[in-house]
Amino acid sequence: MGAKIVAANTALGTAKGEIRVAMSGEVSEPVSLSYNHDLICVGDQVALTLSTSRASITQQSHTRVRGCTLSSSQTSPPAGGAEIFSQGTSDIQVDDVTFVGGGSHIEFNTVSNFSIRNTRHVSITAKGASPILIDSSTRGQIIAPRIEGFTVPAGELGVRLIGINRSSFIAVSDPAIQDVDASTVPGCGGVSFTASSNSTLEGGVITGLKNCDGVLTESTGRAASSDIDIRGTVSTGHNATPGLGRNANNGEGFDIFNSRRVRLSEVTARNNGKSPSNRQPGIEVSNSSEIRISHCIASDNGVDGIKVDGSPGVSISESHTNHNGGTGILVMPALGRVNVTGGSPIADWTPGDANMTFSAVWPVGTKIVIGGAIYTIASFLSAGQLMLTSGFSAPTGKYSYNVDSYVEITGGESLDNGQWSADVPPNQNVGQREGVYFAGGFSGEITGRVTRLHAADTQNRKTQTFGIRVENRARIIASHNSVAGNLAGGIQDSPGKSSIR
Repeated sequence: MGAKIVAANTALGTAKGEIRVAMSGEVSEPVSLSYNHDLICVGDQVALTLSTSRASITQQSHTRVRGCTLSSSQTSPPAGGAEIFSQGTSDIQVDDVTFVGGGSHIEFNTVSNFSIRNTRHVSITAKGASPILIDSSTRGQIIAPRIEGFTVPAGELGVRLIGINRSSFIAVSDPAIQDVDASTVPGCGGVSFTASSNSTLEGGVITGLKNCDGVLTESTGRAASSDIDIRGTVSTGHNATPGLGRNANNGEGFDIFNSRRVRLSEVTARNNGKSPSNRQPGIEVSNSSEIRISHCIASDNGVDGIKVDGSPGVSISESHTNHNGGTGILVMPALGRVNVTGGSPIADWTPGDANMTFSAVWPVGTKIVIGGAIYTIASFLSAGQLMLTSGFSAPTGKYSYNVDSYVEITGGESLDNGQWSADVPPNQNVGQREGVYFAGGFSGEITGRVTRLHAADTQNRKTQTFGIRVENRARIIASHNSVAGNLAGGIQDSPGKSSIR
């Protein structure tokens, strides 16, 4: 069948036309669709079996693949990179195509003005492969993809189920991703934006993933994801039970990592990370800046509803963080270690307890505390190196560092948290059972404001100790909050260290 498709493509010459396939068959060699030629499978039962590692479909500009089932048992990606591949093209479409086995399924590189609609990805057999990969592309749509029910082949590299890398103006809508076990690889992202910008995720349900964040935004080196709008997406039930593999590193509903200007509105992160061996928050904002979370639900998760670490400029408004295993909203610094030389303004990151590198999105002027002394970031040189505004004043050596978060919480509720601390005395598990918990504050700056929040325990068997608790040297401004009914009190300061106004 592959040879027949190639012959039909040649016969069309430069004319616009369709290559219509009405019966199933085998493809063993590369198929390339020329400009203005479409490959259309007629009927619901047409399956093209990609029988060799050379078998793939390459799209030139102004081409479309529609209605086919592509089946493969290959254990490595096709020689061309993906089963449907395009590079340096524009105006291409993939519609109503089902993929069984093989992979990567679709890869577009330096493509503009594309659409991927109603594709279904039933399984993958190729190591290191993904269903959909978009790289260095712009102005594309991914509409209603279905990715479901398979275990990722074991490998040493992480995977992205829908991976959008170094791309811009990409709109993903209504994805249905469910029951994918990625515990066989180090890490996984469901819908993932890597070093991408000006893109959106609208709607969709992502559920039942293992060792895989439902939605992920992240950076690559100095290039951070920015200006990403995520609206109305449900990400739930990840890491409910252990997977078939040994990895259990991921599993948040939404993971905003090393990113700038990401906006989450009306999203739901529920029942994530409840396996005792891999408890996870519903939403995590890590080493990021200018993040907005509004009218969201982050409830019934394994640990915190929303966790913020090392992230200045975070806003949480009119959101619900209820009945979580840990704290409703946890605000803490980024923690790590650096090597510094006495008198030098250069700080080199070194693996520490948190094992997290510097962030490209920390604004110039951000305070960083090294060895207990406060310094100011002058510039970001790399993920492993910062320049300070002044030379290091202590002897050469390895020191711990932290970068405070700043979070404004307005309205909403944080009720009945601390579920994993039921029946534990209220003076235990500090920071793991409050409505809102602020830690850090070693920079000496205000770390947050809380206004009009309902933070209480409404259960008969109370688990939430305080509505709002501040520890270490954190400083917040709190006003017009409703914090009655908790196990130990409404608002708790750390005497002599932190302060609440």
